[in-house]
Amino acid sequence: MLRDRERRVLVVGGAAAAVLLLLLFVVIPGVSRIKSQARAAAAAETDLAEVRKARPEIERIHSETAAKAGIVRAAVNVKDAPLTRITSALQEAGIPLAALNIKSGGARDGELFREESFDVRIENLTYLEAVNTLQRLSAGSLPVVLRSASLKSRYDDPRYLDVTLRVGFLTPKS
Repeated sequence: MLRDRERRVLVVGGAAAAVLLLLLFVVIPGVSRIKSQARAAAAAETDLAEVRKARPEIERIHSETAAKAGIVRAAVNVKDAPLTRITSALQEAGIPLAALNIKSGGARDGELFREESFDVRIENLTYLEAVNTLQRLSAGSLPVVLRSASLKSRYDDPRYLDVTLRVGFLTPKS
C-alpha cells in the first residue's frame, strides 16, 4: 500500500498532468481557433463594406442591363440579319459602304443573351465621324455591345482615322 505522502504526490502529479493535457489539447487549440475566426470575421466585414460601396454601381449596371434586355426583346421581331442591320446603321451614320469592311467573329452564349460578334473596320474617318459612329452604335436602338475599339491615325493623312470595332449583336437566349 501507498503512504499518504505518496498518494498526495500521485494525486498532485496526476492533476498536473491532467491540467497540462487540458491546456495542450483543449485550451491552446481553442484560443488559436478563436483568433483565426476573429481574423476571418474582420475580413468578412471588410468584404461586406466593399460590397456595400459597390452597390450603387451594381444597381446602375443592372438598370443598364435591363434597358439593353428591352432593346434585345424589341429587336427580336425584326427579320433582317444582324450583319444587314449593323451595315444599315453605319450607313445611316454617314459611313460610305466603300469604307466599310465587316467580318463575322463567331457566336457565344452568355448568361442572358446570345452574342454574335463582328469585326467592323472603317477607313478614312475624321475624329468627329468616329465619335458619332461609336455613339450611334452604343446608344442606338440596335441590340449591340461595343467590346473594343481601336482608333489609328492614317499614315498618309493624320487628320483621318482607321477604326476597328469588335461589336457584339445580342439576341435572346433560347
